[in-house]
Amino acid sequence: MPNDKQRFLTENYQSPDGRDFTSDAIHAGYHGSSSAVPIYQGNTNIRDGYEGTNSYGRGLDKAGGPTSGAVEDLVKHLEGGTWAMTTSCGMAAMSQIFFGLLKHGDRMIGHRCLYAGTNMWMDEDLPDQWGIEIERVNMCDLNALHEALKTPTRVVYFEPYANASMDFIDVKAAIDLAHDAGALAVVDNTFLSPYLLQPLTYGADVVMHSMTKYMAGHGDAMAGVIVGREEAIREPIHRMRILMGGVLAPMNAFLVHRGLKTLAFRMERHCSNAQKVAEFLESHPRVTQVRYLGLPSHPDHETGVKYLRGFGGMFGFCTAPDVDQKAMSKALEMCKPWFSLGDVETLVLGHGNAEGTPARNIPPYYVRVSVGLEDPNDIFQDLDQALNKS
Repeated sequence: MPNDKQRFLTENYQSPDGRDFTSDAIHAGYHGSSSAVPIYQGNTNIRDGYEGTNSYGRGLDKAGGPTSGAVEDLVKHLEGGTWAMTTSCGMAAMSQIFFGLLKHGDRMIGHRCLYAGTNMWMDEDLPDQWGIEIERVNMCDLNALHEALKTPTRVVYFEPYANASMDFIDVKAAIDLAHDAGALAVVDNTFLSPYLLQPLTYGADVVMHSMTKYMAGHGDAMAGVIVGREEAIREPIHRMRILMGGVLAPMNAFLVHRGLKTLAFRMERHCSNAQKVAEFLESHPRVTQVRYLGLPSHPDHETGVKYLRGFGGMFGFCTAPDVDQKAMSKALEMCKPWFSLGDVETLVLGHGNAEGTPARNIPPYYVRVSVGLEDPNDIFQDLDQALNKS
């Protein structure tokens, strides 16, 4: 491995059957008579003992039918939950969580930097249209979170490795502070996947993922998932799924289930490649800063070491002011100038503005990179030639 702190340890993974994560990802959940989970296309189903008035898939515990149910069983197992609900995408998961857990007049605290869609919910729609009070806090500063929680709060929401600032939050400390104040802790674990971190083991009430990213892993399926342990939390979220829809389509469920079988192996390569590429760019003459949790220069590096098997496949870097980021993107030959993440290809998203976004801890001339599974030397060469041509 690139350094001795980038570990792939298993002491925090709690398998009900005593197996390693890599084995559970392959064997847990579906055990049918075929070599892969079948694609069940029916839009209504009747289960033994099911007497509800709504027999559409969105109303069942395994929404969308047995294919989605197999994904729920597997993710529930890997995250250490007692229930899981699949959704059509990460935003559907987020919407169902917010509308299930929050009501008019409630208060929610969110980290200063989150996924762009989450920022829109918190900065615009939730306060303006739904009457939810929102406070944004730098949760890397636990004292700031503690102060914010002196006002009664319903939900504390964060991404442990934040999109796109690459802040890393002390997971257990933030969850404990939320609980001490009587709030629920909701964690978006998309950037890390359950292979690198299981927030439920540190007391999180709800964990969500955009499975479109690392869990599906190949840029060919949109999906989301919500996982938890307490039935009292599941019920209102499940009700929102019945009312709002947004269930996972069978074909996408099949693709996610297939992707999950190789999650552990892909994440090891993502982490290894990201470490090497970040180290390469840290010494590049046209790069002024690299933000990767695996680098000792990252301000939250030691906190990350306490929690993670590896430091993930995501990092950010700042180009020198004279670099034309549009020209750099056009000059890329193998890496893709792209807005998603978690695919097998290396994806590069330039923000490009000279001011940055200080409130989100996004510096000027910032570029976000989702490091893929290619040979790391080929990634070096492509980024180097693109930087030098710009």
